[in-house]
Amino acid sequence: MADNDFSTLFDLLPIGAYRSSPDGRQLRANPALVRLDGYDTEAEMLAATQDLAREWYVDPNRRAQFKALLAEHGLVRDFVSEVYRHKTRERIWVRVHAHAVRDATGAVGYYEGTVEDITEQRRAQLETEANERRFRALTEKAPVLTVICGERGELSYVSPASVRMLGVSGETMVGRSLFEWIHPDDLAQAWAEHARVLAFENSGEESIHRFAHADGSWRYLAAVASNCLADEAVRGVVVHFRDVTEAQLAKQELIESEARFRRLTELSSDWYWEIDNQFRVVRMETGNRSFNSILKNSPIGKTRQEIAGVPADDPVWAAHQAVMESHQPFHDFETQRVAPDGNVYWHTVSGTPMFDGQGNFLGYCGVGRDVTDRMRAQEAIRQLAFHDVLTGLPNRRLLMDRIQQALVASARSQQTGALLFLDLDNFKTLNDAFGHDVGDALLQIVAGRLGACVRATDTVARLGGDEFVVLLQDEGDSADAATVQAGRIALKILQSLREPYDIGPCRHQCSISIGAVVLDDPLRSPHDYLRRADLAMYQAKASGRNTLCFYAEG
Repeated sequence: MADNDFSTLFDLLPIGAYRSSPDGRQLRANPALVRLDGYDTEAEMLAATQDLAREWYVDPNRRAQFKALLAEHGLVRDFVSEVYRHKTRERIWVRVHAHAVRDATGAVGYYEGTVEDITEQRRAQLETEANERRFRALTEKAPVLTVICGERGELSYVSPASVRMLGVSGETMVGRSLFEWIHPDDLAQAWAEHARVLAFENSGEESIHRFAHADGSWRYLAAVASNCLADEAVRGVVVHFRDVTEAQLAKQELIESEARFRRLTELSSDWYWEIDNQFRVVRMETGNRSFNSILKNSPIGKTRQEIAGVPADDPVWAAHQAVMESHQPFHDFETQRVAPDGNVYWHTVSGTPMFDGQGNFLGYCGVGRDVTDRMRAQEAIRQLAFHDVLTGLPNRRLLMDRIQQALVASARSQQTGALLFLDLDNFKTLNDAFGHDVGDALLQIVAGRLGACVRATDTVARLGGDEFVVLLQDEGDSADAATVQAGRIALKILQSLREPYDIGPCRHQCSISIGAVVLDDPLRSPHDYLRRADLAMYQAKASGRNTLCFYAEG
């Protein structure tokens, strides 16, 4: 009856039960073990099993270890091995309990015990162990500092990176509050952010605070925190820190540099600009009032040509654009702009191309300078060097240059010009009688009348005193034709200058003597022509004044 009871128990066990011989043959297997090994019947399983060490264990040495434990202790508990489902060869994990059954002589007759499938538990265990190894590898060897703290900031774990970042070991920090190391000025914000983490409102946001280093300095650490208080394996707030001190200090230096730069540009007549790879302004820093007066609206997003209001087909700007499109630096590119108040301003602009680390063109940066005062001074110098101060007419120097240019042009065009030398009659008497102010006023009126008698292409010059010269260009295709045309203009001048002059309280009339010479030889010098016209003028004075004489040889 007892054997039958045992057989019933053997068959009904929910876990595998077996008997095996010391040489590795399967002697008995209950239904649970038969199913575990992938068979339908015990007979099928026993017929297929010849050598448990080789056929069942993934590591054949485990059978020998199993037998050694039985030989030493007589029984084995919790012997965990990776094995094959005998029929399907699927790898599974099992836990074995067994003992050795001996005969009357003490020899081992067979082994018997139980086999439990623990594959799922084993896989979970292995995954847990792997996760723990990965966690330690990530936290202990990673460049970031990882800590776990409670709701009040109390530290339960600090990774070894604390030594490198803060000069303090994790063992020293554990049990203390994380907030002990935060700068007093950052505490309020740090506590507020911690409260948001506890309330699941931070969404993995990064925050930066100053932390005390063991050497007395302050390090900037960027933190990302996660609320893992509900996680049985963690039960805390996990915070990952990375050292951003160098970047933060560089950022502060950049901010301070920007502030210094803005102060300088606000005080300077120069300005700083940047354009992108489409040549549109992305930055403009200036304290220059004249330039600001031109910028009616923000220049951002516009090209420099659009800001200047220059037509797209302007040849100077087209050449300048070609330089920029070739990504070459440029220096002192001169532009002229008219402000809304009508004043004209001159600026020079210099720029250099910008590239990224891969050599891609990013745009230009450069400076602009207001050179209006310099240009006006240069214009004033040119005016003084080449024009008469009293009348604004070209002086002797400019006249001689114009005559030379006229001679060169005449040789190309086969057109002949003429030169008229004019001298006011009895001008000294007027100066002596009414003073130099009246005399100067008369000369200014004469200059205006002379300009009205000639074309815009002609030149009216004052040599000094009461002497004027008129250069007539392109008066005919021969000397005779030029003589006729020059005579007509000279008579027009004589008539105009004989008209009365109302100067203040006095009314004055004067006559004029004109000497003329035709520019019939391009090889003759301007000085020679001027001398001949002067001689002809003296001949006119000798002829009774208020008349015209052409130069004649002999």
